[in-house]
Amino acid sequence: MEVLRILIKRNRGWVTLSVATALMSNASQIMYLYYIGELVNRIEKREVIELSFIIIPVCFILTNAITQILNQYVGRYSSEKMAHTLRMGYAGRLVHKAVEEKLTDTAQAMSVVQNELAQAGGYLSGAFFDITGMMITGCLVSVFLMFENVNLTLVILIPTFLILIYVVLSGRKLSGIVNAAQSEKRKMNRTVYSVVHAFPAIKIYDGEELCKKAYEESVTAWTGQAARLGRLAAVYNTLSGVLSRVPLLLLLMTGGYMVVRGKLLMGTLIVFINLEKSLTQSIMNLPNWLSGFKVFTTNLSRIEIE
Repeated sequence: MEVLRILIKRNRGWVTLSVATALMSNASQIMYLYYIGELVNRIEKREVIELSFIIIPVCFILTNAITQILNQYVGRYSSEKMAHTLRMGYAGRLVHKAVEEKLTDTAQAMSVVQNELAQAGGYLSGAFFDITGMMITGCLVSVFLMFENVNLTLVILIPTFLILIYVVLSGRKLSGIVNAAQSEKRKMNRTVYSVVHAFPAIKIYDGEELCKKAYEESVTAWTGQAARLGRLAAVYNTLSGVLSRVPLLLLLMTGGYMVVRGKLLMGTLIVFINLEKSLTQSIMNLPNWLSGFKVFTTNLSRIEIE
């Protein structure tokens, strides 16, 4: 996590801007859904609806469209800047070691570039800010719904927290599997590097079969760890997809009962249903994002930057 902290610190301007655009995008979405719910409530109560009341949600919808574009552009640019900082930081570290003649393990450096650095850079360029946006959306929606109706919000949040606990506990296994897989990859690269650079000596002492056996053992072990990681991710995603329907089911049952009894207006229930979807979609993808983040932080822990 220290390397991640350094990356954020060196790109704090763009990171701050990406968080700000994500906040504006989510806030505008919440506001136009709120006004649409209020519009339905006024129709249900047969109140007079002014033209200005129609214009306000239209303005928020346009604002949401603009901020969505800004959020995607700024977020992707910020993530690519952080990936570039990571690559250049590791290159600077290698140059520094080479100048001071401390670069003793060339095979390990080659392995880091091909595996940990490539995977961490790809994750930064792709999914890193998706997780940030997911967290911002969850926090804003939870606070807004709490002000709208505490009871319905608790109906959504209680099963959501239970699902989150399940995700956190189940994701603990992933870090160890990733470490084991990367260690086997490093053994594979070290074997190949040794064969290429010391082939005459290996040939003289008939070491071809020994090197081949060592490489095949590492490949078999790495394949097993990768398959295990894939199986766990598939199980977590399937279970979370099923569990994520539970909050919506409870919301419809409780909210429908309150509407029938006259304790809740239909527009408010519509707002809850639309915003609950944002939360449940995030929960459905959370195990996949969590497994990816575990892989990402594990890779970062094996990289030194200047």
